[in-house]
Amino acid sequence: MIIFAHGMEGTPNGSKIRSLREAGFEVLAPDFQGMALDERVDLLQRVCEEHRTASAVLAGSSYGGLAASIVAMRMPDAFRGLLLCAPALHLDEPPIDAQTVLIAPKGMKTAIIHGIDDDIVPISCSIEYAERSGEDIVAFHQVDDGHRLADSHEEIISAARLLTGETIDS
Repeated sequence: MIIFAHGMEGTPNGSKIRSLREAGFEVLAPDFQGMALDERVDLLQRVCEEHRTASAVLAGSSYGGLAASIVAMRMPDAFRGLLLCAPALHLDEPPIDAQTVLIAPKGMKTAIIHGIDDDIVPISCSIEYAERSGEDIVAFHQVDDGHRLADSHEEIISAARLLTGETIDS
């Protein structure tokens, strides 16, 4: 199962979520529309606690990627992996502030996909997160795409397969 936190302008049935479902993944995508970061984090954490399973992967896009990274730090043993799509790691609003250091939890396989043409979230934020997280970053795809990653769904699906341990039949 993938628990997916959509972005600020996203929906629980956004294109990334639909692509993952079409690829055969079970995706749980709560509705965060209109919520501030602290509300998103609280709801996402509750959903993760209710649907806790050793095989779950936590995922998030943009603002949802920031929320997912915070929940992963709060629940480091709860997920098989963490998938971040153009995560908005540069924002500092409650429940985090400028002194908060975001890092992938030790031992949690983490994949990041970020567009080199992203004009909303600087790719440097993902690069710095990956450097801080070290060996726990198992995949970092800097793709020829913008913030919405509209042309990178195959990379997202591939990263999800890597994190879930799903193999592709030839």
